[in-house]
Amino acid sequence: MRKVMFFLNTVRQLSVVIATIVIVGSLSSCSKGQEDVNEQVHSSVNKIQQSIDNPASSKMSASSNPYDYVKNNEDFEAIIALGVAALPELNQLLDNSEQDGLMEYIYAIALEQISKVDMSKETDWSTGKEFLKTYTTYLKEIPDKVKLIANEPISDTEKIDQLKELGTPAIPYIFNIIDNGHQELSPALDYLTDNKSKGDIRKWSVENIDQLNLLTNFVEK
Repeated sequence: MRKVMFFLNTVRQLSVVIATIVIVGSLSSCSKGQEDVNEQVHSSVNKIQQSIDNPASSKMSASSNPYDYVKNNEDFEAIIALGVAALPELNQLLDNSEQDGLMEYIYAIALEQISKVDMSKETDWSTGKEFLKTYTTYLKEIPDKVKLIANEPISDTEKIDQLKELGTPAIPYIFNIIDNGHQELSPALDYLTDNKSKGDIRKWSVENIDQLNLLTNFVEK
């Protein structure tokens, strides 16, 4: 009997150790993945900054319009291609910057494009820092806005359109309301995830739990 109990206790202890290793390994992998994204953001940002500093050796425009600097710019497009994982680092770069010039404006454009939002509908911003102030307030309002829209006495089509306008930072909150019974609002999530969530939403959420957690932390930071 004692041998059996010893064996069972040993198995339990091994199970705990294995589970701990799996969790730690998963967390380390997530951390490493985000570190890679941050490094890619910095690499592309540095290349853009170098092009701005040395316009003669680059294809960048000498225009005063910030959008001319990101048009057909491979380094800027590389940042956008990183998707929502790039949002925290871009936000941090803009927040930490002591300047409020062209580079800060480019950070704002990237944040806006990846977020799939139009901050000009909120306020007329003309600098990166002005964008950040509006954007920060906007993020804080997202959880309540999603709940409000879901329960508004309006058509499903209107709800879906309004949820789409909230942008990619709203993805975790839209998923939650769909998962809690509002399946009719799934088209909003499909749009914001580029149809990656279309079909089996539960399977998508499991496969993208890191993204959901990242966006939740980003909004509620």
